[in-house]
Amino acid sequence: MPPPQGPLRAYYRLVPRIKALEPERRRAWLSLAAAWAALLIPGLLLGFWLWRQSGGWFYLFAPPLVAAALATWLSPSLLYPFKHEFKRGVIRPMMRELLHNVDYAPLGSVSALELEASQLFSVPISGVEGEDLVIGRYDGVEVKFSEVVGYSEIRSQGRIGPLDYSDDAELRTKQIVFRGLFFIADFNKPTRGQVVVYPDRLEPRLGPIAGALQPRRDRSGLVHVRMQDPRFERHYVVYASDAETAHYALAPALMERLTEFRERARAPVAFSIHNGKLYMAVATRKNMLEPPLFGPLASPRVFRNYLEDVELFLSLVEALGLNRRIWGEGTWP
Repeated sequence: MPPPQGPLRAYYRLVPRIKALEPERRRAWLSLAAAWAALLIPGLLLGFWLWRQSGGWFYLFAPPLVAAALATWLSPSLLYPFKHEFKRGVIRPMMRELLHNVDYAPLGSVSALELEASQLFSVPISGVEGEDLVIGRYDGVEVKFSEVVGYSEIRSQGRIGPLDYSDDAELRTKQIVFRGLFFIADFNKPTRGQVVVYPDRLEPRLGPIAGALQPRRDRSGLVHVRMQDPRFERHYVVYASDAETAHYALAPALMERLTEFRERARAPVAFSIHNGKLYMAVATRKNMLEPPLFGPLASPRVFRNYLEDVELFLSLVEALGLNRRIWGEGTWP
């Protein structure tokens, strides 16, 4: 098991590379500021001139808003060279310090099939967009995670426009089903059946009475199982093939660690256990592994922020004992 000081060791090894990126960070910041100034200042002047000419408030605000929209659209392309170099020169070697046999893809993502396999979502996932895909081994366990936006396509019938060749043209729109961090790891405790755990939105408001109000079965027919850990129950609601499966998979020590994970994450968490995998979805808009544009890159405090999300998942691997140290080979009771 990597020592606790592993992330700090990674930081000191990478300090020369991080400092070498400071000029690139400053150039990116200056390019961004120059682009906004070059677009916004003329937009403000044009809006003021049009307002003086016409007297309409629309003419005062329209040019600056258009200029701001254009600057927002251009910003990612201005920052891309710096971010690309940061992820290539810092994040990739950092992952090699923390994981074994690691593969890091800045523009990669877990797949729609993997989100579907988790059975955590009530509608089919037809596609994903994401970044910062990490695949590797930690403490002898295969892990995989990334930021992801999973969406479903909604189809409707109707005319698309006056030049349609068919009155039955199909319209497709994307509906976001999940946005956040998605994590997959081997779950080496032998289990039969399935366990799906959702965020509990009733328990924090209604207390113990919430258990009586939870649906008896979820959409896939799994039965609601009340666990004996009140702290765990405040955050999660459990559905499983049967009560025996839930209590076997979610041992008291495991529930305690999952509760700690939820409280550290400070975001809604759902997870499922089946087919030898643990799938976890953390609903957050936090951008993982993004370099700071303002402030020095080489600050230990800043570097610590890079590691927060990664350490959260890696500590989960340790805490759950996914490498069989807690359970041994295990047999189904």
